Amino acid sequence: MKKITYIALTLIAIFINSNAYAVEAKVPTTSFNKALENVKNKTNFASLKNAKFNVKKKVYEITYLNKEGSVDTIKISKLTGKEVK
Repeated sequence: MKKITYIALTLIAIFINSNAYAVEAKVPTTSFNKALENVKNKTNFASLKNAKFNVKKKVYEITYLNKEGSVDTIKISKLTGKEVK
């Protein structure tokens, strides 16, 4: 009887975890390519220098060279796809 109870509890736990992952997967996010596209559409964009993802803040940090010759860094939110100040 204990084995059946443990098996039932295990199956319920697997079902709950799989539903939690499915809900998390439905959260809309911005892809890295879309973030780069947003930066390249800036009027003063000249050349891409560095691009990385900050996992804790869920932000793309993109560094680029502008047409005046200076380096700018833009942070774009993964969740909203908009620039973070």
